[in-house]
Amino acid sequence: MALTEASFCVAANGTLWNVTTLNLRDNQLTVVKTRQFVCTPLLEQLLLNENAITTLEPEAFSGLCRLKILKLNSNKIKMLAANDFQSLRSLEVLRIDENVIENIEDGTFRNQKELRELAFGRLEYIYTLHLNMLFYGFPTDLQHLSIDAYVGTTLLLGNIGRPKGSFRFDLNGFELKIGENYPPFLESVRELKLTGHAFFIKNDFFVPYFSHLESLEFSGDPEKVYINYTGISSLHYLKHLKLVNLNFSNHTNPGMTFWNLKRLQILVLYNCRLNFLTKMMFRDLHSLELLRLYSVNPLILQDGMFDALPVLRAVVLDRVDFRCDCETDWFLEWAQRTRAQVINLQQQQCVWHYKKLNLLSTMEKLCQTDVQYLCYLGTVNIISLLLLSALSYRFAYWPCVVFIFRLRGYMERQFGKGWRGRRQRHRGDGLEAEEDMKYDAFVSFSSRDEAWVLGELAPKLEEQGQPRLRLCLHNRDFEVGKGIVDNIAESIYSSRRTVCVLSRQYLRSDWCSLEMRVATHRLLEEQKHRLILIFLEHISPFELHTFHR
Repeated sequence: MALTEASFCVAANGTLWNVTTLNLRDNQLTVVKTRQFVCTPLLEQLLLNENAITTLEPEAFSGLCRLKILKLNSNKIKMLAANDFQSLRSLEVLRIDENVIENIEDGTFRNQKELRELAFGRLEYIYTLHLNMLFYGFPTDLQHLSIDAYVGTTLLLGNIGRPKGSFRFDLNGFELKIGENYPPFLESVRELKLTGHAFFIKNDFFVPYFSHLESLEFSGDPEKVYINYTGISSLHYLKHLKLVNLNFSNHTNPGMTFWNLKRLQILVLYNCRLNFLTKMMFRDLHSLELLRLYSVNPLILQDGMFDALPVLRAVVLDRVDFRCDCETDWFLEWAQRTRAQVINLQQQQCVWHYKKLNLLSTMEKLCQTDVQYLCYLGTVNIISLLLLSALSYRFAYWPCVVFIFRLRGYMERQFGKGWRGRRQRHRGDGLEAEEDMKYDAFVSFSSRDEAWVLGELAPKLEEQGQPRLRLCLHNRDFEVGKGIVDNIAESIYSSRRTVCVLSRQYLRSDWCSLEMRVATHRLLEEQKHRLILIFLEHISPFELHTFHR
């Protein structure tokens, strides 16, 4: 609304008991006047961020004893006086960040014992910040403290006490120092976010002094400051680690940076000037579940580096410019067989003669050997041959058998005399062999047709026929205790003929089909056996195999 002042308490001429939230953000307020909000004693949230406030008059927040959230960020406040927030005893969230603050008086936050979140800065011309003097005793419920020192500040923590629960500490600055040798407050920090270039205790990188850290996010500038980050390996409780724009190329041994981090679950490496990742670098990351990579420069992944990560679930490749080299081919093979998800692999590029090409298509062209191509062709040919053989057996077996027998009949008709002489001699040999047969005929029938076979067929052939025939019936002549398949084969090969009593029930029976096939095979094998088909009902020829038609 582009408000330049908010003097509604004067116009209200009384107390506004029903107002608990007041949102005045994104206006043009320049001053918070004395007792400006005194008419809203039940106010719990006051949002004054994104204005142009330069001055907080004395007792500006008087009467707001229940205020819990106050946002003054993104203004032009230059000074914080000791009495600016003295009446805000219930305050839990205070945001004063994104202000260019040139002076903070001692005791500014002395009455905020319920404070849970505090963010202030950007601090300019404040070269020494005594946190202990700001609070006069650290708020025990504080969970998040954010300090933006910008140009550079020395933090003096002193004996400010420790928060009760998990604590997050955000620091931003070109160069920040902690004045004491080892303040106990650092042990209470569980989450640390650093944005800047250099962070020291004396001349040492101060991150290892946060000995109980569980989450670390560190953003720097690889072009300006060179620090040895190897001390990160001493953070044994670390679970989440995000490193952004760091330089591992000069003063840091990248092979030792991630050692001893046995509890680490998430690792994000964003443009950290790493030339290679090896199995030795990740040797202790037994709990790592997520690895996220971004690299502007070409990155070499050493063969077997993921063997040290037994519980890895996902690898996210935001941008990794691989080298177009067949040494990278192992990574593509691992991505195909691993259970972990490899995300954004299709979008990755590789560098080839100063050009960037798609990784998958380029590697397929460069690294496909002649042996692999021959194996591919051989596999295709074998599979095609097997399919052709199966189709041929399915559709062409019986037509071929019929064709052979028709060809033999044609040859007999054309060259009958010579063939008949040979066949007579063959039949003579066969008659001598037939004398040794146990049965004259094996009768194959379905159990549904058993009454007709036993009542009509068998009596007329065995008792009334001239000569009387010896029949083999499965329910009477099969040997007890012998396998049914053996009984069928032995009975058919011990009989001069096979008689199949065909009905629709017969064609549906697996055992009857087996008997018919065995007799057919014997017929084709010996060429002297006879197969007789008796139809008890009309059956279409197409319900039979081609040979039996």
